[in-house]
Amino acid sequence: MRILTTGQTAKALQTSVDTVRRLIRLGELKAEKFTAGSRHRIREDALREYAQRQRVTLSLDAIDSE
Repeated sequence: MRILTTGQTAKALQTSVDTVRRLIRLGELKAEKFTAGSRHRIREDALREYAQRQRVTLSLDAIDSE
């Protein structure tokens, strides 16, 4: 299981970090904070579920090269 940052998630969705944060805030994309005060992290499986529900293509190659 891979854990992604909001930046990596934005790249995979080909959108902005602000959009990813909005999706998290609206509950459309599941994210977690692993420690108090930490930033959101997105599990790859949650990202895949979101993409499937929304019928969007992920660009995971964009983050694999990081």
